[in-house]
Amino acid sequence: MTVRFIPELAGIVPYQPGLPIEVVQRRFGLEQVVKLASNEFPLPPFPEVKQVVLNALDRLQRYPDGFSTDLREAVAGVYDRSPEQVTVGCGTCELLYLLAHSVLERGDEVVLAEPSFTSYRDVIDIRGAIPVAVPLKDFTHDLDAMAAAVTPRTRMAFVCNPNNPTGTYVPSAEVARFVESVPDDVLVVIDEAYIEFVTADDREGSLRIQKDHDNVVVLRTFSKIYGLCGLRTGFGLCSPEVKQAVDKVRQPFNVNLLGQLAAVEALRHPDQVALRRETNARLRDHLVARLAERGRATVPTQSNFMLVDIDDLCRPQDEVCGALLAMGAIVRDGNALGCPGWARVTVGTEEEIEFFLDKLATLEHGGPTGGGGSTR
Repeated sequence: MTVRFIPELAGIVPYQPGLPIEVVQRRFGLEQVVKLASNEFPLPPFPEVKQVVLNALDRLQRYPDGFSTDLREAVAGVYDRSPEQVTVGCGTCELLYLLAHSVLERGDEVVLAEPSFTSYRDVIDIRGAIPVAVPLKDFTHDLDAMAAAVTPRTRMAFVCNPNNPTGTYVPSAEVARFVESVPDDVLVVIDEAYIEFVTADDREGSLRIQKDHDNVVVLRTFSKIYGLCGLRTGFGLCSPEVKQAVDKVRQPFNVNLLGQLAAVEALRHPDQVALRRETNARLRDHLVARLAERGRATVPTQSNFMLVDIDDLCRPQDEVCGALLAMGAIVRDGNALGCPGWARVTVGTEEEIEFFLDKLATLEHGGPTGGGGSTR
């Protein structure tokens, strides 16, 4: 093949999503499969949201509103902004790419924690920019070290809060100090895809930080607690200048019709969001306690997922997630996320949690398999 691709692609590995349940069922001949790998909320969208989607099916022959007017106005109303301070995208992942295309040139530096969301590296690499990775401290962002890593060549910084893949949370006062310490020409992206799961009192502290600093963008999504992963809709709170820059690089109609309508309706039900937050916290605590009973460590989390220690099982740690997959328990291998010796496990329903724990028990020494390592 004689087509030449840009050199930046050489180091980029395509994103590897968790396998769909149907694929795992067919591959391993399983009747029951539980997916706890993709940090999805286990319940479907709110009933009111489902009805709005159903009502719109006869409109799919038309393009959606290219400006996402109603959605931006709805977000602005909830978060005390003007529509000109709201940008929307096909999930927050698209917004990461759009922000990078708006700001980064070859040779620019971007400060980020490591490990953190894997897509940060991709958006940096595709622009020919230089990642300046700062190791986590106790599985948590070391914001002092990140601030010290900022140089005159720094153009962006990513703060994932709660952090993916560790689930750890940085108090908003620490985030505010970090923002205050970096120059105004550094775009600070506070990625809060999982913020609605946080039970800490300062959960909404980033909103004040962003309002006071034009170089800060707060990203949020409808994919997680709202149960709308399949419609890929996210938004950013930002200055009008940032929103205008994103508009220049985004594709037309980047948020589909159903995504716009579903998100607007979802915002009308904060009571259901609060109920889901409480449900997630209860199930999260339950899963942590059940694992602790078996002597299995977890990393403290404020999200809807956690890192689970998978060392000291009757299979090598790099084979554990594959063995669980073959039994129908889909979890994410920490080796691929920069967390060797751990699995990232999403908080599911009580039934899903019990299924996972049952399959994990077969890999424990002295477990139901007698320590022989069988995965069937």
